[in-house]
This record gives sequence, C-alpha cells and structure tokens, in this order.
Amino acid sequence: MLNDYACRRLFEEFIADTNDGFIVVDPNGIVLEINQNYCDFLGKTQEEIVGRPIQETISTTTMHEVLRSRQRGDGPNGVYLHPYAGGDTRLHVDTHAVCNRFCFFAGDGTLLGAAAQISFKERTAAMAYGLMEQELQYYKEAYQNQSAPAVGLKQIIGNSPQMEELKRKTQKIARRDFPVLITGETGTGKEMFAKAIHLESARRDKPIISINCAAIPAELLESELFGYEPGAFTGASRSGKLGRFQLAEGGTVFLDEIGDMPLPLQAKLLRVLQERELERVGGGMPVPIDVRIVAATRRDLPDMIRRGTFREDLYYRLNVINLEMIPLREHPEDIPLYISHTLERLNREYRTDILLSDAAKRRLQEYRWPGNVRELMNVITSAYASCDLLLIDEMDLPTKLLSNPRPAGARRLPDMVAEYEAAVIRDALRRHNQNIPAAARELGIDRSLLYRKIQKAGIIIKRVLEEPS
Repeated sequence: MLNDYACRRLFEEFIADTNDGFIVVDPNGIVLEINQNYCDFLGKTQEEIVGRPIQETISTTTMHEVLRSRQRGDGPNGVYLHPYAGGDTRLHVDTHAVCNRFCFFAGDGTLLGAAAQISFKERTAAMAYGLMEQELQYYKEAYQNQSAPAVGLKQIIGNSPQMEELKRKTQKIARRDFPVLITGETGTGKEMFAKAIHLESARRDKPIISINCAAIPAELLESELFGYEPGAFTGASRSGKLGRFQLAEGGTVFLDEIGDMPLPLQAKLLRVLQERELERVGGGMPVPIDVRIVAATRRDLPDMIRRGTFREDLYYRLNVINLEMIPLREHPEDIPLYISHTLERLNREYRTDILLSDAAKRRLQEYRWPGNVRELMNVITSAYASCDLLLIDEMDLPTKLLSNPRPAGARRLPDMVAEYEAAVIRDALRRHNQNIPAAARELGIDRSLLYRKIQKAGIIIKRVLEEPS
C-alpha cells in the first residue's frame, strides 16, 4: 500500500511525463493542478491558472456539469470531442481535442473534485477517428432506416414512353444481383437511377455508399475504397480505417465516374468482383465482402480500352447489365414536368407564387439542352432568382436560349400584364382539374368574367367539370 507521499509523487510524475494534458478542479471548479502540456496548449503559465475558476481559462468548459452530475470515467459522456474557442488557446484558432472527464470521491462517497485528460496531436486524431467512425455507423443506419422507403423509381420524374421504358428496365435490373454499368451524358440522372436500383432491390435495408472516383485524389482513393490497417503509412490512424466497401457490407457500392479510376486500382476492383474479397492497405489477409457494385460513367469506355486507359476485363465484369440514360433532347415532352417540378419546389421553399410565361416556356422547349435535366434545372433556378416581376419572362433566360432575342423595349406593359393574368388563370385551372367554377372562387371573380378572360386569352379547356346551376 502506497502512503500519501508516494501517491503524490506518482501523480506528479504521471502528469509531468504523459503526452496528454491534465487538469484537476475542486468541487467548486477551482483549478488545483494542471500539467505543463496543457499549459503549453492553452498558452498560459501554471501560475495564471491554478487557484482560479476553470471558466476563466477555458470559456467552453463543461467541468461544472461533470461535477453537478458526479460523472464517472466509465459513463456514456466520459470521452467526447471538446471544442476550444480561439481566444482560449495558444494558436488563437477554434479547435477540438479528445477529453476524458471524471469525478473522484473520498472513501465515504464525498465529492473531492473532477479531472480531465486531454489528448493532442496523433493520439487525438486516432481517438477522434474512432469516435467519429462509431457515429458514422449510427447515422448511416439511421439514414437508411428513415429514408429508404421514401424514395425510388416512383419519385423519378418523367412520363414519356422513353422514360417509362427506362423505369421498367431499371425495376427488372434491381431484382437481379448482378453488377450494373450506367452510361450516359452528364446531367441525365445516373446517380438517381443507381440509388433507385438499390432501393428496389433485396438489399434496400442495407447501406448504399457512393464515391465519386474523379473527386478524390488518386493517392487517397485506394484507402477510401478499401480502408487501411493501423499504421499502414505515415499519418495513418493508429486505429486503422474501414473503406467504403466494408461500410457498405450487405448493401450497394455506387462508383460514380468509374472511367476516372486509376489503372492500378482497377486491378484491385477486379479482384473484388471476381473473388468477392478485398485487401486493406497495409494488410496481408483478404477480407470477405458482400456488396453489389453499380458503376456509372459519362466516358466512352470502349474507346478508353483501345487507348489502354481502362481494363477490358474490368469493363466486362462491370458491364454485365448496361443501363443507358436518355438525353433530354430525346424526350422533350418531359421538359414541362421538369420545369413545373423545379418552379414548384422554389416557390414552396421561398413562399412565392412566381410563374413562367408562355414565351419563356417555348424557349425552354426549343433548346437542345446539352447539359440535360441538370442544366434545365439550373436555368430555371437562375431565372427565378433574377426575375423582377412575378413572372419569369424569356428575357430572364440566358442569352444562349434566345436565338432570336427581341429588343429590350419591344414588349409593352399591357401585353406583359395580360400574359401574367393568363398564366395565373392556367395555374388555377390546373390545380382544380379544369373546373371553372372552382377556379373562379379561388381567384375571387365571377364565373362569367372568368369565362370571358379564358376566351380572350385563348386558353383551351380540355375537360370542364361544371357544377349544377
């Protein structure tokens, strides 16, 4: 049994030699001890800190809550990421550190105070990563459970024959567990269909993990995909890291822009497809993996094979099933749907009632849309943000859409007002399924006046549901 002096010496040696920061407070939050490492981090001397309330040194402290709750080190809130305000640290920047807080007691249970151990630098990174990885797993599962039933093929906009056929094909593909290669131009909805494949499949209750092969530097992509063992390379976390494939266990991995994957990684991906196992960076033993792979690209992979920049064997492994996206110019009848969806979303989000003029609608339907649906939605959003009136007119659209632009003063105000009124009437009729009496009540005008305005504007009523006179 150590005497009090020996215990004191042991404690002093520990807080002096540890790489961590250490601080002790009494039951009132007055600092009793702080080691030099923590002083260096805070940019203050021990004399400036000891004997003073802890909140004078660390403005973000939670030690009073630790004392109030009589928290022990094995409690659920013992270890956490503590934020530091810039004014509290030597470097004068906002930062975080991993802290372990706990109270200590006398033999009779009397509270003697509380202590905190703070981990810096590499150890902080390793511990923080471990904490964040646990949180990632929790939120990943929560997201899947909450959002999976709410989205899928039914939420993909488009009712043209081409889009309906594409949806039917996607639903058939989803039922089979083969790899899928989604090809097509940018902006055609490749990621949306990849997620629909997952959500229509038997793997819907497991995660879908997406990674853009073009957005991550080549030297980091391998560890992102396959993970790494502890200490696999300089700067690696001491706890190692799970890759995207392991995070998606039982679910789907979506590899966007697969054509941008470096050749060396293509060989490792081929092994995953062939052997259903992977090797983590720095690891010697293969790890079994159960995932479905859906890949997408805007590139011409057969041409890349001819030029030697994409593996032919990987191409055939990925392209067991091919899903070709449809450019917007090949199903222009869906353009009004995309316009309406985008404008309704903006009006709902910003609580407005901005409409689209017939002239602007014609311009949008005549354009070829090389950027497809994404470009169309961007144009609508830009026009919505820049229009001055409650009506998006053709002059609010980008110059590239105006092949024969009219002079700025060519349109008269009465014409613009009449066009806006016609757009409001069409919108009311649409909401009430072409029911003129119901539309008249919403607009606050007599039914006979609405009839005259409809006739003057040249609005065609496809189906009139009259109420009894």
